[in-house]
Amino acid sequence: MLLGTDAALIDARVDRFDVDLHPGPGTTWVLVGLDSREKLPAGASAEQFGTPEDVPGSRADVVLVLHETPDGTKALSVPRDVVVRAGTSVDRLALTWLHGPQGTVDALCGLGIPTDHLVAIDLAGFAAVVDSLGGLDVDVPAAVRDPYSGLVLDRAGQHHVDGTTALAMVRSRHPERNVDGRWVAAPVDPDGRAVAAGAVLTALADAGGRAAVRPWRLQQAAWAGSDAISVDAGTSLSDLAGLARTDIGPVAVLPVSDPIGDTIARLSTEATSGTVADAGMSCTD
Repeated sequence: MLLGTDAALIDARVDRFDVDLHPGPGTTWVLVGLDSREKLPAGASAEQFGTPEDVPGSRADVVLVLHETPDGTKALSVPRDVVVRAGTSVDRLALTWLHGPQGTVDALCGLGIPTDHLVAIDLAGFAAVVDSLGGLDVDVPAAVRDPYSGLVLDRAGQHHVDGTTALAMVRSRHPERNVDGRWVAAPVDPDGRAVAAGAVLTALADAGGRAAVRPWRLQQAAWAGSDAISVDAGTSLSDLAGLARTDIGPVAVLPVSDPIGDTIARLSTEATSGTVADAGMSCTD
């Protein structure tokens, strides 16, 4: 538990941005994992991630939505490549953060997803938080690797992974499977990243729950996270503490269309709006 000076120091390290939110029924948290090359995880190289010159700006690489009501919490992982309206143009959700947090919040509202609290975390910060919690327990159905993200899980089943590996799971876009002792490209799954993000979030929540009986773990996680996250001006440290105690449960992937032609872009469908409505969310500009 954080009290007094500790809480004040941690709160001072949290960046806050001005953004006009779109509140809705219940309480909706939007969690955004930012893919920026300005600040890489410890030990990572520009050859692996790219430089800010190669990949300028920040992208909404992971978008997770937690909707809380008295009946419980529903969690959705929103595919980063769904096409949304961004101001006067349309673009993929991942690119809306190039226009700042307002662009992403507005785009989600166009999908019917409100925002009461907005939390963004960078690559380096995510890995540091995982490490501060002592790693995550994840389960994979088959051995998998991805030379592009640096992911290597050489067997099926449960793994205890560090922050760098957890990040590689979330960033993996070109996975390979081991077939008869040979690594081959896995079938393309447009929801692969969204599924991985949901699995890692669930594992992160489980690790946070275990850390609740180890105050030093919570202290380390709070310190690591405070230097890595940005929140809207109305979200307090107390709000974040409440989020950390939330029982997330399974994370569903928001359904969208298959990729359009030879592109990675995808469209919202009736199933998209139906899933948002069934979760109890609605948003009006």
